[in-house]
Amino acid sequence: METEIPQVEQTSSDETNSVKEMETEIQQVEENSEADSLEGKEITATRGTKPPLNFLAILNDANITIHASSPVELCDQLYKGVFIEPKTLMYYVDKMLNKNCFIVFARKLHITWIENSSYWKWTKEEDICDEYSEDIEVAVLLGVCWLEIKGEIPTIDLSPWTVYEVVFVVKMLNMWNYSATLTLILPHSKKVIHDENLREKPVGKWFEIQVGEFKMSPENVGEISFQLGEFSSNWKRGLVLKCAIIRPKNY
Repeated sequence: METEIPQVEQTSSDETNSVKEMETEIQQVEENSEADSLEGKEITATRGTKPPLNFLAILNDANITIHASSPVELCDQLYKGVFIEPKTLMYYVDKMLNKNCFIVFARKLHITWIENSSYWKWTKEEDICDEYSEDIEVAVLLGVCWLEIKGEIPTIDLSPWTVYEVVFVVKMLNMWNYSATLTLILPHSKKVIHDENLREKPVGKWFEIQVGEFKMSPENVGEISFQLGEFSSNWKRGLVLKCAIIRPKNY
């Protein structure tokens, strides 16, 4: 179900200018698709393809050293994923679609009651993320009535004119007789809301719950937020939260 809330009138000229600047930037990326950096051209010549144009800016903003002497290794690194915030936020490039993607791990998500060890606990999973497994934590639900998980991410680094989806990656340790409410809030307060039946989800295996999808266009430049919730009076337990993924939808 999709509902729209009227756009809130901007009250800050600085905020308005910031949005306009971001809209201009995303349009320029599309218009100047051939105006690539030297590193990008080397990668193109070597692999017959190239990562998204702004991959250097993303890594430079995160103070990650770029070693472009081996374009093959650099491409492989981008496909595998690079932490742009230690242990919490990963950037990677979809190898097939050549689009920017992000993984927001549980430690960077906002989990209601996470500070109370009676309700949640942190642990590690061996299959969390290949060689990063020993460093990444997951959140295990011990028992709550008010289940609420939120996250947000700026959209400026997503690939222009691309349909993206947001998913949570979770695991159930026991059967649930509940439905979760998933909410995607786009810039200008547009909301996409739906319920997901958790009754028939597999137990003991990781699976994805789609929050929603959107097209990365100038009107969606800004910040998106995504939520998973269940607010009945019933106590819920046994949910394990790994991460949220923002990636192009692969039709």
